[in-house]
Formats: sequence, C-alpha cells, structure tokens
Amino acid sequence: MDLTRRTVIKGAVATFASSPAGHSAALRETSNSAEGQQFFARLLKSSDQTVARMLEPAAGTPQTRPGRGVGRGATVMALAAAYCAPESSHFQSAALIPLLDNATKIFVDAQNKDGTLDAGNLASPPDTAFVVEGLAAALAVLRHANDPRLAKAEQNLTKFLLAAGEALVTGGVHTPNHRWVICSGLARINSLFPAAKYVNRIDDWLGEGIYIDSDGQFEERSTGIYSRVTVNAFVTMARLLDRPALLDSVRRNLDMNLYYLHPDGEVETVESRRQDQTMAISISNYYLQYRYLAIHDNNPTYAAVVRSIEAKPGEGLVEGSNPVIYFLEEPLLKRSLPEGGAIPENYSRIFSNSRMARIRRGKISATVYGGSDWPLGVASGLASNPTFFTFRSGAAVLQSVRMGGEFFGEGAFRSGTLEAGNNGYVLHQRLEVPYYQPLPKHFRNVGGDYALTPAKDFRFWSKLDFSHRPMSNIQTLDQRVTVIEDSGKFELHFDISGHDHVPFLVELAFRTEGELTGSLQEIATRDGDKVLLLKDGNLRYRVGNDIIEAGPGQAEHQMLNLSGPSYAAHGASLRAAGKRVYITGFTPFENTITIRGALA
Repeated sequence: MDLTRRTVIKGAVATFASSPAGHSAALRETSNSAEGQQFFARLLKSSDQTVARMLEPAAGTPQTRPGRGVGRGATVMALAAAYCAPESSHFQSAALIPLLDNATKIFVDAQNKDGTLDAGNLASPPDTAFVVEGLAAALAVLRHANDPRLAKAEQNLTKFLLAAGEALVTGGVHTPNHRWVICSGLARINSLFPAAKYVNRIDDWLGEGIYIDSDGQFEERSTGIYSRVTVNAFVTMARLLDRPALLDSVRRNLDMNLYYLHPDGEVETVESRRQDQTMAISISNYYLQYRYLAIHDNNPTYAAVVRSIEAKPGEGLVEGSNPVIYFLEEPLLKRSLPEGGAIPENYSRIFSNSRMARIRRGKISATVYGGSDWPLGVASGLASNPTFFTFRSGAAVLQSVRMGGEFFGEGAFRSGTLEAGNNGYVLHQRLEVPYYQPLPKHFRNVGGDYALTPAKDFRFWSKLDFSHRPMSNIQTLDQRVTVIEDSGKFELHFDISGHDHVPFLVELAFRTEGELTGSLQEIATRDGDKVLLLKDGNLRYRVGNDIIEAGPGQAEHQMLNLSGPSYAAHGASLRAAGKRVYITGFTPFENTITIRGALA
C-alpha cells in the first residue's frame, strides 16, 4: 500500500495517513478496530518470527535478493516493521540496526549506473519499480520513527530511490501492467521527494488511456497475477496523487473477481494472456486492495472477501510478502470492516469479452471457456490455454477438460466462440486443411524463389508463396461441444464431424491429491508419461468426502497427442498437469459425458 502524505497519529501506533480529499478526517482516527488490530498483530507476529531467525547466531548476515517476488525488499520491510512497531517484540532493538544497514545497502550495491536493477529482466525499469514499492514503504516508516540510529538505513534507501526515480522517468516497458507499475513507483518516490518530473512522467503514461473492458477485465486478463499488480498501482496513484477517479477501474475489476472465485478462494485464471493461465492462485493476492476499498467505500461484499482470506491459515499474503509494513503506513487498514456482506455463491454469469462463462452452485464451481487467441500463436501475452471446461466439487478439482483429433497434426481444440442460451453454452471450431495447386503464372519466377509464408492453417511455413496459390481438396473437421447445466450437474455433448474415422479424444486432468476409481487402464504415452483410459462406465475422483463423477468412458484407440505443430516443432508436447484420464473414439464422435459432484 502507499501513502499520500505523512501525518502524525496519536495512539498506540503512530503511523502515516493518506487519502483523497474528503476522507482525511476519517483516516486520522486514533482508535483501531479490534478486528483490524488483531489481524495486524497476527501479521506482526509472523514477521517478528522471521526477524528472530535473522538474529540467530547461525543465521549470519541476512541477504536480500534485489529481484521479483519475495526479493522485493521483504527483508528490509520486515526489519523496518519490527523496529518501528511498538507492539513488536523487537521494537527499537539495537540488534536490528546493522541488519537494516546491510539489507538496505545491498540494493544500492546492486543498482546499475542508470538506476535500474537486474531483477528478472536486465536493466529493467519496471522490475526496479516493483522493488521501489516495498523499499519506499520502508523508508516512509523509518522516517517517521525519527530515530538517529536509523540514519544509515535511511541514507541507503534515499540513495537507491532517487537513482531509481531517474530510471523511471525515462525508462520503457514490455507489458501493459509495466506502465502502471512504473507510475506507482514514481508516485511513491514523489511522495517522499516531491518533484514535477515524476508527476509529468506519470501523466505521460496515463495519457495513453486505461483499458478495462465491459466485464471488468484488463487487457492481459491475468486475474492471478497482473490484474492485482494493476489495481494496486491505481490505488497507489489515487491516494498519492489525490486522483480518486483512478479507483473506478479498481472497483470494476474487484467486482468481476467476485464471480471468478472458486469455493476454496482460488481465482479462475484459464482466460489469462500471461503465465498464470495454468496456475492455481488465491484471491488473497488481492488482500490489501479488497481491505482498503471495503473500508474506504464501506463495501460489505469486499469485506466478506477480506474475512474469507483472514479465516485461512497464514497472513493474507500478497505475492509472498508479509504486508505488515503497509498496516504501519496506512491506519485505514486497521479500521473496522463493514458488517455483513457475502461472496456470491449461486449464479451463472457470462464474460463476453473473454468468451467465458462462470457457474457457481454452492460448493460446485464450473467454467466454460472459449476465449483463446489462437491461431495467433503460443507466447506470453496470448491466451492459448486449450482447456475449455473446469469443474470443482469442494476440494475435488477437475482442473482441465481438453479435446482434439489426429487431424493433420492440428492439435488441441480451441474454440473461437462462446454462444449461450437455454441453460447451455456452445463452443465451436472448424478446421480446414487444404492442398495447394500450381502457382498462377504471373506470380512465378524462373529461379523458383518465393516468399516464406504460412499455410492457411498455420501448421507450417514454406517458400511456396501460399497466399497466391489456389486451394483444393479441402479437408474439414467440425468440432462442437455444448455444455448444459442442470442444478450443478453438467452434460458435455460432443458433435465432431467432417472427415470420418479421425481418432478423437477427450482429456480430463484431475489434481494429483485425489484418488481415482473406475474401469481405468493405465498406459504409457510416447512421452513416457503414465495416463489412464476410461474404458467404460463412470470414474470417481475423491478428495476426502468430496467426489467428482464423470463418464461414461470408451477407449477405442490410444493416440493421445494434443500438442500440434507449435509444440512438436520444438520437440515439446502440450500436456495438462495432474492425473490425466482419456476417453477416445473415432469421428463422427457424437458422445455425451456427464460431470457432477457425488455423495461419499
């Protein structure tokens, strides 16, 4: 979290206060809510335990890797919180001073001449801005302590942040969220060392406009990672620059997330255009943003999200870092959450821009997805996950359903549409593979030197100038799956036609912790993996008392390749994680698979 300006708070804990106009009085409250103070104490206890390990004789000098994730100044933040919080068991301990001096100096020593860090990417302005977030928070807290013993640590942080500021006012980006991370970093530096150049650069980036679609989704669609980065940056700028309008997109995204939640607090990521499209990530990633807006807006629904996070073991972690330092900065975080509120648990909702449907029926949670960016390619920045259906019944997780045929090596099905109606969702992809005729005479040359171009289906490239060649003998595979829900039970109706006798498969990938039973045959794939064929009847997948039932099965062949040329050309394969079960047949493939929760 970030601060707009430093304000002395009289009370048990002196902290900084900040807010857009109209809320400053509320932020200067001297009393803290029991709930907020209790969770702060929980965070501080965990952080103090980390600091205690640093102080053990065998620990040596703690190192702080100046990179992403836990390396974004976590050691500095923990030491600063422990030293400055009166409730800490290490409050004003002289033993922390040399640790703080060393931990802050590491960042100065790691800094390039231009002020950047080699942190994930080399000489990276945005990665440097990620580090600025934690270190600027720590400096704000250390400054307020007004303790001469902290002078060296403050000097180190000042030197680092001013040099980083020079990099951020000129540096560039790689991805959409990087713009806002840099703006957030500049806003934080400006709050400590005010200068017009920082605000001018922020305005330059903001001048590009903020993209958020009608669903509440940012352009990277990265609900697991980068949307959190983006909303955090806008909250920071809204406070530090007194621009409350920037909170509008934050609210829209947090509202959307309510319908991406699974019963265990994981957030759906299948539609992401970044690496989280195959990751399991908790909504606790957004803890600080939900807590701030719950209190700032008096929003009980956001408060319900916060309580669900606080009820779990751990501390409501934010990308691996304990957020206790931000509670020291911002007294609003310790104020009472609004009463009441509930996370939606019974709905079917379509996110048209992502071509995704989310369905919740209590502990049943399902996703129907047809929003791939295929055939643009497979790369960071593209939604290329071929999973089209996921299903959960409590702790039992069917994390991926995919399908495809041995049709010219085209690989996995990726729907280009999502149509909804009559309690059903229709996904569709039509593959057309042509053969090519001789090049028209007016495009020929005597040397046979033609443009290197892709075939129509992008399976391969060749120096044949495909774009000018007539096509013939076009072979088709028309793939359609209709997902119908009935009170939390789902029927997947497959209608695969076109060329007959094409080997076709449906892949169901379950998480590894559960037990599978049914008429299952174990086989080894050509990649050396051991997978299961469901020969007939239904399978049952069980985790504790939670069960998923799926079927019926059939096993007419063992050709299980879904990779396609994008992977195969590099010797790789496209394999879902977890326990994979296959149902196989030949086209025309007109089958129905039922997936539902079952009783133990």
